[in-house]
Amino acid sequence: MSTTPGATLTTDIAIIGAGPVGLFGVFAAGMLNMKTVLIDSLEMTGGQVTALYPEKPVFDIPGYPSIEAQQLIFNLEKQGAPFNPVHLLDQ
Repeated sequence: MSTTPGATLTTDIAIIGAGPVGLFGVFAAGMLNMKTVLIDSLEMTGGQVTALYPEKPVFDIPGYPSIEAQQLIFNLEKQGAPFNPVHLLDQ
C-alpha cells in the first residue's frame, strides 16, 4: 500500500529501510498491534538483497538451511502483509 503525496498518515512506528530487517520489523510491530510505515529510497522492497543479488542463496536464516534471496523477501512480505503496512518507496 502506498499513500498520496501530502496525505496525512497516522502510525506507531516508522521503519527506515525495506530490506529483510525492515520487513521483519513490520511483522514484529504488527504482532504488538502497532501500525507501521516502511520507508525506503529504492523503488521496491528487499533492499540490497533485491537490488543486487536476488538469486543468491542465503544461509543464515533460522529454519532454512538455504533460501534464495528473492524468496526470502517474498516470504517476509507475506508474513507482514496481514498488518497492512504503509509503503513509502522511492522516497
